[in-house]
Amino acid sequence: MSNQEQSNPAPVKNLKGLLRFCMEATRSEDAPNSSNPEIFEAMTEDRKKWLEEALTSMTVSPVERMQLCVKSIEEAVPDTEAGTEQQVQAITELQDWAEDLDIAGDFIKINGLRVVPKLLSSEVSELRWRCLELLGNIAQNNPTGQTALLTLKLLPAILMLVDTDPNPLVQVKALYAVSCLVRSNSEAQLQLMAYDGLSVLVRALHSEEEKLRMKATFLMSAICNSNPALKDSLVEAGVIEQLVSLLKEEHDSSHEHILSTMLTIVADHATAQKKCRGLDIPTLLCQKIRSLDGQDQFKEEKDYAEQILEVLNQPPRGDTATSAGTNQLLDCDGF
Repeated sequence: MSNQEQSNPAPVKNLKGLLRFCMEATRSEDAPNSSNPEIFEAMTEDRKKWLEEALTSMTVSPVERMQLCVKSIEEAVPDTEAGTEQQVQAITELQDWAEDLDIAGDFIKINGLRVVPKLLSSEVSELRWRCLELLGNIAQNNPTGQTALLTLKLLPAILMLVDTDPNPLVQVKALYAVSCLVRSNSEAQLQLMAYDGLSVLVRALHSEEEKLRMKATFLMSAICNSNPALKDSLVEAGVIEQLVSLLKEEHDSSHEHILSTMLTIVADHATAQKKCRGLDIPTLLCQKIRSLDGQDQFKEEKDYAEQILEVLNQPPRGDTATSAGTNQLLDCDGF
């Protein structure tokens, strides 16, 4: 632990944090043999100081600390190393506080979100991604936080960062924030459609950043499961074509998530199924099933492919006359 870290301990929120702080503070002085009676020597002045600071920090008001952090961000001198460091330290502490649902609510009440536009527009990528992570922490499983972000109309700015930010980490954190905001929130999903957010998700599928592709497929599956009506818009946005294009690329771990998303979309959706047949996806799936046969590490991926084939094997509703021809087309024998 550096001298600076010792003199500026992070606020301790609970007893677990206090214990961790004390252990870290005394780690360098721990005796190699815990049975040695010398370890029970009297507490040194330095240790007393660390413990006193830790106990004091437990009495710190989260609201007061967050107000100081917001003020620190606002008063930081822009375009300077010292100013950037000041803002990074402040937003890092805010990230920690916002992990607590009640404290996140307090952050909203003190109008802490007023610093968000400044941070999201910063030229410093670390400030942008830390701010996005903060927003995700506030919105995750928190209807109050979601409503606050929607009221401030932050979704368009976050979507733009997903779509255009030059830093991949910022894009990933932006999609994390979007996911936390729109999952299980019908109003947020309506705004996602209104701001053409589904097209942003489709474009994210072709990012060179694997984490971004995986988060995009996960979010598509999540919103389709909670709101099947969104399948129409995704299909219209060309999601089936994009997923097929990705499956034709060199095999990697993202294919499992791609197939999972495709299965979610084609289930109970005649238009998506028709597109799949028109793109000869059954042939692609049969080839994939055969290539993965006997490889236990890809069992789930193979299962998804087989389930999609099973869905496509069913004749369109009300069209039993084509059943035999369809079954013949989707039979993997002979591939």
